Amino acid sequence: MQQHPSVPLPLTHLEKTDSQWTEWVMENRLRCLHIPLPKDDPRFQVTLLVGTGSRYEPKEISGISHLLEHMMFRGCAKYPSFSDLSEAFERLGGEWNAATGHEYTEFYFNGTTAKIDAAIELFADFILRPALTDLDTERRIVLRELEGELNENGVSTDPDFHISTKIWPDTPMSMPIIGCPETLNHITIKDIKDWFYQWYTPDNAVVCAVGGSSQDIKTLLQKNFGEWSAKSSKKLIAPVSSKFKGPCAFWIENSDNEYQIQISFICEGTGSQKTAAYELLSRILSDGFSSRLTRRIREELGLVYDIGSDLHQYEGMGLFNITASVIGENLKPFFKEVFAVLSHLSTSDISHDELDKHKHRALIDLDITTSEPSALAWRGSWSALSKTDAKLSAWAKKYSHISSVDILLAAREIFSPKNLCVTALGPNDHDLDKELDLLIKTSWQQAWST
Repeated sequence: MQQHPSVPLPLTHLEKTDSQWTEWVMENRLRCLHIPLPKDDPRFQVTLLVGTGSRYEPKEISGISHLLEHMMFRGCAKYPSFSDLSEAFERLGGEWNAATGHEYTEFYFNGTTAKIDAAIELFADFILRPALTDLDTERRIVLRELEGELNENGVSTDPDFHISTKIWPDTPMSMPIIGCPETLNHITIKDIKDWFYQWYTPDNAVVCAVGGSSQDIKTLLQKNFGEWSAKSSKKLIAPVSSKFKGPCAFWIENSDNEYQIQISFICEGTGSQKTAAYELLSRILSDGFSSRLTRRIREELGLVYDIGSDLHQYEGMGLFNITASVIGENLKPFFKEVFAVLSHLSTSDISHDELDKHKHRALIDLDITTSEPSALAWRGSWSALSKTDAKLSAWAKKYSHISSVDILLAAREIFSPKNLCVTALGPNDHDLDKELDLLIKTSWQQAWST
């Protein structure tokens, strides 16, 4: 195969974008970031991340971070009901929403710079002075949301959750982010308010605005967030860790005509020096139709309709995941071929041509990010909260410096049986509960002995 020269970096554009970012910390210790857009771009987004999520929750109130996220929408000081508050945001246009993860709670509003003053004022009132009313109503809504994630036997259909119960048993990481009926019904309004005052503090939050002028944003954020109380009573939480040792494979019964498969490997967590190599490794496996897993498992063998890989990192450790839906008759060849692909990556250098292709795709995605307010807001706010590098040019350099040896070493480190946990959600047509562990071990041994 013809080798192409290394992909040139779009550093001039990315460094120019990075140089326009403005970061500062208010007296109350709220971390702030402004990322401008071109002057003729009318889009605007404000994102606020709070450093709390499910991994910080006591077992008896599991799901409280997510329930509080919902409760925030029930009204605020100026607009004391859900209807009043939602109408106020909707009059501004754009989108107003939130999400909860293991380590963060995210709130955002996007619209246009024509409404920037009113948007930031309303957003601040929403965050700082929530009404926190109608708990029973919001609890019913969350319970309905939870029901949508369970099958007819009351079992979660999320493979990632089931993997977590093996990797992090008897810890908050093994509980669903949304909680469960028992814990949700146990949470009181006092619990909600205590959680809000404990975690929703300026020193535990980041606000990022994309669009508008830097001076205007700085003035508006200071005016609306500057008097947020700096008092904090949050507890120090140890990094995520695990005593898990694989390989481990298990089956979860679910009435479907396919098996939802998740193959997970333990890897290093947020802030790892290996993250750029991990991300390129994921691209090599499943970014595009010519990537290794997609080409082999789907296009050449037709074993699946779709297959993907992703990286979930937390403070302390992370998971490198491969996911697919597979019919029963294809399970044996599926695992055999997936492990063969992983074995080849762990034992043979990737060609410069293939590696450069995926570096190029990573750089193009960074370039595209410069024109996407939501992607910029997330990258900026999460990087500030997690104390990792946000600058696009820095990541471009990291990708460019990854060598074929780095990929080989990352693959050898990750794709080890001691790091392996596999789950299959689906029917028990083949006594899978008895056979899955043996199937995984046999497929693994065959792949690595070839």
